[in-house]
Amino acid sequence: MSTDDLIGLVFGLLAIALLVSWPVLPGTRRFAGFKTFPPFRAWAARPHPDAAVAVRAGRRIDLSPGDTDAANATVVVRTAWGNQHSREWSPSLRVSRPLAPLVSVDGVPASWGWGTTKLTLPPGEHLIAVTSSHSRCYKTVHLERGQRIDLDYSSILGATAHRHFEAGNQAHDLTRFRERRGGIGSTGWYFLLVLGGMAVMGAATAAAIANPSGFSAAIGNTAVIGAIAVGLGVGVAVIVGSLAKQARQRRVTVADPPAERDLQGPRILDADAPERIAPAPGWAGLGLHLRFMIDEYSPDAIAALAGGGNPSVMQRWRAIRIGEPESPVCRPWIPAPEVFIDGEQVRASWTRMWLQLQPGEHELVVRVVAPQQQIGSQTVVEASKAEYRRTIHLTPGETYQETLTAEITAVPQSDRPELSEFRARLH
Repeated sequence: MSTDDLIGLVFGLLAIALLVSWPVLPGTRRFAGFKTFPPFRAWAARPHPDAAVAVRAGRRIDLSPGDTDAANATVVVRTAWGNQHSREWSPSLRVSRPLAPLVSVDGVPASWGWGTTKLTLPPGEHLIAVTSSHSRCYKTVHLERGQRIDLDYSSILGATAHRHFEAGNQAHDLTRFRERRGGIGSTGWYFLLVLGGMAVMGAATAAAIANPSGFSAAIGNTAVIGAIAVGLGVGVAVIVGSLAKQARQRRVTVADPPAERDLQGPRILDADAPERIAPAPGWAGLGLHLRFMIDEYSPDAIAALAGGGNPSVMQRWRAIRIGEPESPVCRPWIPAPEVFIDGEQVRASWTRMWLQLQPGEHELVVRVVAPQQQIGSQTVVEASKAEYRRTIHLTPGETYQETLTAEITAVPQSDRPELSEFRARLH
């Protein structure tokens, strides 16, 4: 074997070793698509001081079955950050909106930061949400005693991250919140593909050595057939998936009439692909899509959070990547909105909702509420435009849609568990 062959063999073995070990190799984990470690150490997951449920959070926590409460249910939420899409990557040095994820249960915060959160909840229905600069990601879970559900949240960093919230569920959606299904997972598929490719390459090399003359023609035919098969398979899978999704979205479900004439609680719908619901005969529907967006911090707020004065280079870089130069003592959160119909309060949330009402004229009031636990004597509160009132007219058999967005400025104190500023505008 010549020197060139030995050099090629050594580099080939090194490349194979890198491919096999990169998910756990120090320094290469940032290439992973789902990163639960924090982009900066001070933003590792931790329980929120206003949590109202049993919660454990951190970069790594015990998730063994023996550590599960059999009398309750367990929800594990992994908050991660991902990579920019290669076709949409556009560098920006603008300060981003606050992007640290906050996990909440039924409208009350449980933890914040990147990592793993373990929630111990009583059986029943719960609304699990992960918010950052927006309120798009949420999921209703129905828990039974002893059950465990794993949820994965992922989004990108930087000033362009918020655009995926506004764009919604697109082909290259980089903000995701979904239930983790059983299986080998993305890392398992990676190893499977790498090892499978190595096996194919080894078999091809052995065939070339055994029959050099006939190998070139055989490999050419195999490559053409394989490329056609892969292309057709991917195309058919995409078309079938798209048709199935469109069929689900076109399906209309007729709601059952309420058992009582009193106002019923709303049904929470999916944020991106809500089911289509028709009211029961003789009833009307009201669809509410309530969401909030948190503004980026002003230069003065950035300077105050950085300790006063001009931020350092590293503090400026953190503000560009995640919207904060330093991790504040106060972690802002937005309580559930207050919704009143004809003066009666409705259980509401920052979600898509649908409920049945009697046809006719109704008075709708929606109000943004400040987190009272974080309002101190020096907090500047501006909520004069945080209320929406409208008289709506409902027709039997039809659904009236109302979409409202709250633009919120919530600036934390750097050294106290209070907000220095809270402003809300609902429109």
